Amino acid sequence: MRKSLILCFLLAMGILLIPGCTSNPTSIPIAPPISTIPAKASPPPGVTMTPSVMPTPEPLTGNLRNQIGSLEESMPRTNSERYVIPTDQEQADFAKLILMLGNNDLPGAADLATTNNYTLRYYVDRGDNLTVDYLLRENKPIEKGWGLYVFRMDSKSNVVIEAPHPRYDMRTPSVALDIYRALSARALLVAGAHRNANADKSSDVAHATQSIFQSVHLALTQEIQAESGNVVVLQIHGFHTSKHEGYPPVVLGFGAETQPEETALAQKIKNALAEQGITAGICMGSELQDLCAKTNIQGSAAYDGIFIHMELDESLRRHDEAVIAALVQVFGK
Repeated sequence: MRKSLILCFLLAMGILLIPGCTSNPTSIPIAPPISTIPAKASPPPGVTMTPSVMPTPEPLTGNLRNQIGSLEESMPRTNSERYVIPTDQEQADFAKLILMLGNNDLPGAADLATTNNYTLRYYVDRGDNLTVDYLLRENKPIEKGWGLYVFRMDSKSNVVIEAPHPRYDMRTPSVALDIYRALSARALLVAGAHRNANADKSSDVAHATQSIFQSVHLALTQEIQAESGNVVVLQIHGFHTSKHEGYPPVVLGFGAETQPEETALAQKIKNALAEQGITAGICMGSELQDLCAKTNIQGSAAYDGIFIHMELDESLRRHDEAVIAALVQVFGK
């Protein structure tokens, strides 16, 4: 019911609030049948409406794939030295922002985002059946390279999807988005710079301790773990078969330490992939070690939950339908 009310409100207010849209009603997404729309829509919870005050955050309609494409196009590139290492205060701000979202303090979260040159919006995703998310993105032009973050409204899912190496592991953000949508996952985290943007490797968020990506990861996974006791992180990576001769097309790793719950889930994923005709390897013993994520920062920080480092070859990143079907079999929709 809450999502129906919010979607109704967004559709009704879209003409006035969506930047760049014309006043032509045909630019607004098709509304649900009239019988499903309440007579009077309420504002999003946590937002107090007055005649002179617009809701915060504001709504935006589009396709999340375009948002990710725009991010990859404008992010700090290889050897650009454009990635900005966040301060302790900036990392704390983003951790606090996640807490505010969890407490439904939307105006406070939007204000804190603005302080850090970010924008928090409701995002109506045309590519996901008009699902309403929170979209947290850096303002243009991108000057810091801290990433893009999507949070599903009212989600009870315990699954978080991450793509820490855009442009380097080609197509992984797109695959991560497909998984986020297919599983109705709780959140999608996409890093904001090429892993080799800075010579000191500070831009590689899967291995650098100081990043907004890591701050959001920690705050979000701790929140979900406290709620459900079983947070699951699927982090998507890519490799080239020419550099890993004899490797299966999927390699599943776990970070520095492996928990029994992680290997059990990996085995379920491996079995589901096999039903789709895809061979997967699991990082156990001395096998596949160069793709096992032993130095992955998020994997090391996920000791209270489950962390699966998922390496996909170039073919599966171009055509991920079978991978998606296997994951839906394991996690459900």
